[in-house]
Amino acid sequence: MRDQPPEPSGFPCQASAGRSSRAQAPDWESLYDSHADRLLLYARQWFADRASAEDAVQGGFVKVWRGCRPGETPDVPLLYAAVRSEALDLLKSHARRRAREDRVADGSGNDWWEDDPLVSQERAAAVQGALEHLPIQQREAVVLRVWSGLSFPEIARALGENENTVAARCRRGLAALEKLLPEGCREPL
Repeated sequence: MRDQPPEPSGFPCQASAGRSSRAQAPDWESLYDSHADRLLLYARQWFADRASAEDAVQGGFVKVWRGCRPGETPDVPLLYAAVRSEALDLLKSHARRRAREDRVADGSGNDWWEDDPLVSQERAAAVQGALEHLPIQQREAVVLRVWSGLSFPEIARALGENENTVAARCRRGLAALEKLLPEGCREPL
């Protein structure tokens, strides 16, 4: 038997009267199919990218589903309110992440990027392209070591891996980057 949603969390639903809770349970899939496109259009007003808007719609549906007791049917305006709430929460989350990333970038002391913005963009694109060719485990170790400045014991703890394994992945990843990067991008690594 499927788990029942937890007690309401601030989003009331409409109770259906006269039937057993099994018979009155809303069909969430059809509800989603019938309203998702309009809710997505509604959520797009806050986001430039479709993926974030889809996250807001899905998050709103989950919020409403958790707030409904068995046998209750969600009110359509409630879905819009939940999507709006989720969209605003995501915007705040994105803004906090950007602020954290900006603080790290400002205080990182990474002076190895060129002063010329065009050269910096070309170099960044070359490094990004080379990183994408690495296996994910090597890429993760290299990024955490080189750009995040973590030690091998810290990386091992973060990834739940053995320290020697992490060090080997990083060495292999850096060696692969040496081969993939153009001559002018190799020295800082």
